[in-house]
Amino acid sequence: MSAVVRFIDFLGKMGLILRGDPPRTINMTDRVWGMAVQGFALSLREIPRDDAEQLASVSVVMKNNGNETQAFVIPGWMHFYAVQIVAAQTPYGRSLLRPERSKERLEISVGPGDATETDIPVGSFYELKAKTEYAVSVTCALPDGTGLRSNEIRLKA
Repeated sequence: MSAVVRFIDFLGKMGLILRGDPPRTINMTDRVWGMAVQGFALSLREIPRDDAEQLASVSVVMKNNGNETQAFVIPGWMHFYAVQIVAAQTPYGRSLLRPERSKERLEISVGPGDATETDIPVGSFYELKAKTEYAVSVTCALPDGTGLRSNEIRLKA
């Protein structure tokens, strides 16, 4: 795989959509959900890797199970979701996830039954040791400050 393709894949895993990309379809098959709060639920699962050298990534889906469209303003996706994992951050992760870097604001609107998906490259953000299994979950705060938690998965580095 060329360096350009790997770079574009990396940007895609950061939740960025590049011009020319087809609309993203969320695979809801066999998703396990955390406890619903105020009509929202989070689902976390590992993204299958194409090769052994590829770093671990997870997919986070937030679904609106309510009957009304919910619109709110959130910090950028990498600051909206907090990854719960017992592992040290990489220098890149420490730099990217510093609180002062969360100035970006995104307006999102999630209709009834709709969902949003974000891929998080946890292998780039955290020092994951080979052949080690990690318990991983994700949390976020809804606009009123209420916490929302995903299911927990076992991630192999």
